[in-house]
Amino acid sequence: MMINFLKKFLTVIGGLTVFMFFLSIGSAVFIWKHKEKIPDNIVLELDFSKGLVEYVPDESAARMMLGKTPTVLDLVQTLELAAKDKRVAGILADVSHAELGFARIQEIRNAVTVFREKGKITAAYADTFGEFGPGNGAYYLASAFEEISLQPSGDLGLTGLMLETRFFKGTLEKIGVIPRMEQRHEYKNAMNIFTESKYTEAHKEAMEAVMNSVFGQMVTEIAQARSLSPDHVRSLTDHGLFMGQEAVNAGLADKIAYRDGVCKALKKKIGNEVQFMSLSDYMNKAGGLQTEGEVIALIYGVGKVQRGQSGYSALSGDVSMGSETVAEAFQDAIEDDEVRAILFRIDSPGGSYVASDTIWRQTVQAKEAGKPVIVSMSDVAGSGGYFVVAAADKIVAQPATITGSIGVLGGKMLTAGLWE
Repeated sequence: MMINFLKKFLTVIGGLTVFMFFLSIGSAVFIWKHKEKIPDNIVLELDFSKGLVEYVPDESAARMMLGKTPTVLDLVQTLELAAKDKRVAGILADVSHAELGFARIQEIRNAVTVFREKGKITAAYADTFGEFGPGNGAYYLASAFEEISLQPSGDLGLTGLMLETRFFKGTLEKIGVIPRMEQRHEYKNAMNIFTESKYTEAHKEAMEAVMNSVFGQMVTEIAQARSLSPDHVRSLTDHGLFMGQEAVNAGLADKIAYRDGVCKALKKKIGNEVQFMSLSDYMNKAGGLQTEGEVIALIYGVGKVQRGQSGYSALSGDVSMGSETVAEAFQDAIEDDEVRAILFRIDSPGGSYVASDTIWRQTVQAKEAGKPVIVSMSDVAGSGGYFVVAAADKIVAQPATITGSIGVLGGKMLTAGLWE
């Protein structure tokens, strides 16, 4: 991996934190902090019930609500750290409530694969995958682990994917509201929910293309992980719901067991002296993996793009990408003589064109200052969320990242009829 571990922080007003990382040059020198506090034989416990976030904004409300929620970077780097740590024998992941975007799932699956390549144990457990409903994402994540256990009362909803859109044109007509909007061009379909009563051909084509692409990736990787053919996995998705033992019989799970039974089996396999440690405890006690090398700034651009400062809504939990906040972060990185390059992490569906243009300009200025800009995309980098990175030196996305800038739209709602 190009980027290793955290060196220092630059805190920027408005909720964006710029992280300074070392770029590993040659052989890394690993420094373990508080090594004596970690037992010699441990299994890391990963719990996806709280989900993962891209970053925690530097606001009191965000820190109160999200302060204990691990970030994607926390998890990926900790697994990288644990893979090199002889004290870590394996990982046990509870994926029962893994509600993540497919690109994030792929990023985590890659980290688990690297961990497995070190010859360490990887086990996934779920009380159920979906409980009589879709469990595609959670199972897709679980398939990266060497062993999958399912509670006796559980089921596996490997049901395939569905995309759905609600159209409000008829409702607006009933209340006297007329949408007056235009888009460039037919694939810019976000406004269709107001102007159409069903899918246009272009809208349907776009939705099906995304769905089929993600489904194909999921099928291929599950098939590879479970030593099955892609055609067979596709046929299994046509089967519908699998009860616990049926999932085992189909080769989708390895055994039926409660969580305590999974832990006992791991102790028997690794040794009764093994201890279980949460991801957060390990992160705190292991410290960081530090190397000497060039300094790279990591800037986050998460949420809807807007003018002004980045923000956080305690009510919805949503974060926004403010043009002023991100621009200040870029300027700090540009002016810092220690920073040799910038990594721009994006997870955004777009938003204001003006704000996006402001951020785009900063990437250009960084390049003019001799500091390469490398982009890492998460689940979504669409519309303005793609435009902000279009001038970067390199753009890296996961196969399931929804990305591209396919047009613009604008308009308003005529409400005279409503007031009448």
